[in-house]
This record gives sequence, structure tokens and C-alpha cells, in this order.
Amino acid sequence: MQKQNKRRLLFFTLCLSYIATGIVTILPGPTLTLIAKHVQVPLDVAGWAFTASSLGFTAGVLASGVISNRFGSKVLLMCGTATMGMMALVVPWTHSFIVLLVSEFVLGIGFSFVDVSVNVIVTLAFHDVLGETMNNLHSTFGFGALVGPLLLSLALQTVHDPTWAFAVGTIMALVTLLLLISQRVPTVAKRSELPQEKQLHRNSMRGIFVQAALWFMALQMFLYVGAEVSFGDWITTAVRQGAAVSLVIAAPAATLFWLGLTVGRLLGAQILRHGMLNEKQLLYISFIGGSAAGLIVAAFPYILWLGFGASLLVGFFFGPIFPSVMTLASRRFVHALNAVSSVLLFSAGASGIAIPVMVGILITHAGIGWGMAVPALLCLFITVPFTLATSKRLASPTPPTLQLADDVHTIKPIETPTTIPQSL
Repeated sequence: MQKQNKRRLLFFTLCLSYIATGIVTILPGPTLTLIAKHVQVPLDVAGWAFTASSLGFTAGVLASGVISNRFGSKVLLMCGTATMGMMALVVPWTHSFIVLLVSEFVLGIGFSFVDVSVNVIVTLAFHDVLGETMNNLHSTFGFGALVGPLLLSLALQTVHDPTWAFAVGTIMALVTLLLLISQRVPTVAKRSELPQEKQLHRNSMRGIFVQAALWFMALQMFLYVGAEVSFGDWITTAVRQGAAVSLVIAAPAATLFWLGLTVGRLLGAQILRHGMLNEKQLLYISFIGGSAAGLIVAAFPYILWLGFGASLLVGFFFGPIFPSVMTLASRRFVHALNAVSSVLLFSAGASGIAIPVMVGILITHAGIGWGMAVPALLCLFITVPFTLATSKRLASPTPPTLQLADDVHTIKPIETPTTIPQSL
């Protein structure tokens, strides 16, 4: 019972970290118009803040492997959570465009630290129910992203200052740090220092990096994150300009998107748990449904109620994609979690460098429909690398060699697999 309680506490702590992450990382999108006015730059120029965040995410992914291997995933998670909590107060406060870009860059680094560390910790601690746990956990990110725009509307209506919405994410990050301090989390067993052991490990890594399936999975992540981030960042602006309404009225479009994302992940977890669909079938439905709903947004941005409804559907179908792709990759390359997580998340960060700013440029210069069609088409294109990665020729998984470090045996999975919601 004590072991189960510790695992439950770890799950809730990771959920709290992702809620804070969702709040902090989503708010720059709905507040972009205010931020642009605050730093005195045009809207399309302010969109470079998204690129700075993605650059930081990509740089953080490269550094996270070294930090995690040396200090462990717990330290990496604490560093990422603390970084995001501090930068959340700088973004809405600064009047300097340069400071805004730097703070978004650092915020992206913190986000990458959280993403990499959480993926490793969950795979090690909950590998007996990995698919359901990934969907349940990532739904809390959607919950944070859902709450963020609501907090923004509340802050604008009451104190007329968006900083208070960001501050909620900072407070939750602080609570997460306090919970993490006393917990012990699973770590990847350290390698032997013998030369022959190190050479075997290097050869194993080379074998992973030449596998076509890994790079097809990385391409899936590139396309999906580009679609999710660009849609989430620009949907409020698209609805506001298309329907000619105020920011307070348009902000719920982002809320509905993240509500759909959260519900989609929670429902996806239950579908997988009860065996109604397998992960491959669930993903194909998600790709096609997300693309169709996104095209509705692009075609009718001037119809407010239709934009809200389609945003909800886009989030709903997008929901299971990220956790399911991560689950398939983690299960297949379970013996090299740090390396594989870094590759996939590096690809995710790289997509955010160009795609959101490209959508912003299209919205500004070509029209809302052209810009918002990009996320929909990216979602549809994921079917190509996904089909190739799951083809019979590439589908044979590498034999898993999952091991937990000796000092974290209290986090071992319970004997009878159960889904996290039931055990909580």
C-alpha cells in the first residue's frame, strides 16, 4: 500500500507540473495582441516570440540528455519547473522586445526540461499502464492550457492586467517544486564505466539512430507539434479578426481548443484501457478528424459559433496524438529513453521555430483562411510517416531492457496492472 501511495503521489505531482506548464506556455498566444502593444511592435513581428520559445525548447532538449544522465530526471524536472515559473512573470511585465524574446527562449528551455524528464519518469514508473497513463497525464497539460485563457479573461475583467493570469502558473510551479523535493523517482540504471561496456553502449546508440522507424516517428512529432502549437497560438487572433470581436469574446476559442484536447486525451485513455481501439486505429481517426475540423476553421473564420465549435473538435481529435506517438516510441525504444525522447522532442521544438511564425505571416498578408489551413494540412500529412513507421517491415520492436535504479525500488509498478484513475 505504501508503494502504491508513493506512485500515486508521483503521478499527481507530475500532473501538477504539467498543469503549470500548460498555463504558462499557452498564455502568450491569447495575450499576443496585448504583448505586441506592450513592447510596441507589429503583431507579425511579435509572433517571433513563438519562434524564440521553440528555439529555446530545441536547445533545451539538446542539453537535457546531459543533465538527466548526470543528475537524474528529478533534478531536470525541478530545473524546468523553476525556470518556467520565473519566466512566466517576465513575459507580461517587460516593455522591451529583446527581453521578451530572451524570456521566451528561456521559457522554452524550461518547457523542454519538463517534457523530457516527465516522459522518462512516466515510462519507468508506469510502464505497466503506459498508454493510458500518457494520455491521462498529458490531458493535465490540456487542462492547464484550458484554464489559462479563462484566467486571462478573469484578470482582464477584474484587475485589467494579464500578469495575474501568468502568476497562477508561477504559484503552481512553486508547489510542484515543494512536492518534488522529498520524493524519490525512478532513474535509468547507470552504465558501467568499463571501456568494453561503454563501447557496447555506443554501438547500441548507433543502431538506434540508423533505424528508419525512429526518424519517421520524429517526423510525426514535427508535423503534429507544428499543427498544435500554430493552431493554439493563432486561433484567438484568427477568431478575433475574422468575426471582428473583442479579445475577451475571442479568448474562449483557445479555451475550447484546449478543452477538446483534454477531453480527447481522457477519452483516448479509456478507449485504450477497454480495448475498443488500438493505438494505431485511434491515431488514424485523430489525424483525419483533426484535419477536417481544422479546415472548417480555415474556411469559416468569420462565423463565431462555427469557429468555436470547430476549435473544440480540433482539440478533441488532436488530443490523443502526442501521448500516443510518445507511447509507441517509448515502448519500442525503452532501453534508450533519454536519447529517443530527445530526438522526438528536438523534432517537436524544431517545428515550432518556423511553423507558427509562418502561420502568422500568412494570416497577416494572405488572409486568415490561408494561415489556419496550415495546421489542418499538417495533421493530415502525419498519416504518411505514421503509416511508414508502423508498416510490417519496420514494426518489429527492439527488445526492451527496462531497468530501474536500485535506490528507487519503492516506485516499482504494482503486480496487477491497473489504470491510474482507478488506483487514484
